[in-house]
Amino acid sequence: MSGPLAGRKALVTGGTRGIGLAIATGLQEAGAEVTVAARSPVRAGPHPALPDERGGAPPFRFESCDVRKRADLERLRDSLGSLDILVANAGTNKRVEALDLDEASLRDIIETNFYGVFVTCQVLGPLLLQKPGGRCIVTSSISAIHGQKLRVAYCGTKAGLDGMVRALAVEWGPAGCTVNAVAPGVTRTPLTEAYMAQYPERVEAAIAHTPLRRLAEPEDMAGVVAFLASDAARFVSGQTIFVDGGMTAGSDWW
Repeated sequence: MSGPLAGRKALVTGGTRGIGLAIATGLQEAGAEVTVAARSPVRAGPHPALPDERGGAPPFRFESCDVRKRADLERLRDSLGSLDILVANAGTNKRVEALDLDEASLRDIIETNFYGVFVTCQVLGPLLLQKPGGRCIVTSSISAIHGQKLRVAYCGTKAGLDGMVRALAVEWGPAGCTVNAVAPGVTRTPLTEAYMAQYPERVEAAIAHTPLRRLAEPEDMAGVVAFLASDAARFVSGQTIFVDGGMTAGSDWW
């Protein structure tokens, strides 16, 4: 397949739905050979039956992997053999007041959003560093810098990811590997649809506080990730790119 990423191998964790699926599709359309990994039970094979969000199964290779488990990631690494683009996208959240967040949910958020991303980079990073030109892209969030009610643990883990990205960029830069983060704004995905349906007034508020006056769609992230994975971004590293319609830039309410 032709395209700016032709001949490159990419891995997207959490890549079977929502933002991850959009990113995987965007990388594939740019010419990359894409593997998606997730906990979701999906039929394996060269043309897996991914969740039918797009009216058909994209030509992705699927690997079952729980990013909270180092052994899963090591098995995934060994199955890939080589890698040019790593998108550490897997994440989770539970919306509840900080005083009411149960221990199991807290550990799941930390182990998926921070530990899981760190170990994903630690285990798969050596493949990126085999030759110059590696690309590591982490999915952060506006929550990294924009405090939000009901998301205290989530905000903390995403802020930690931004610090991790900067430090990894310093460590991996001499090997010719860039490390960046994409931070989505309020995005319409399968994971947020129920919340949005339950609280339509909060959706309206989010739109009102977004200068571009709409919610993000998963595809809005895909183009930015494809750019960061390409040669056009070869001198961009250690950055968090906020794809939020201007929400974190400020508001015109005052």
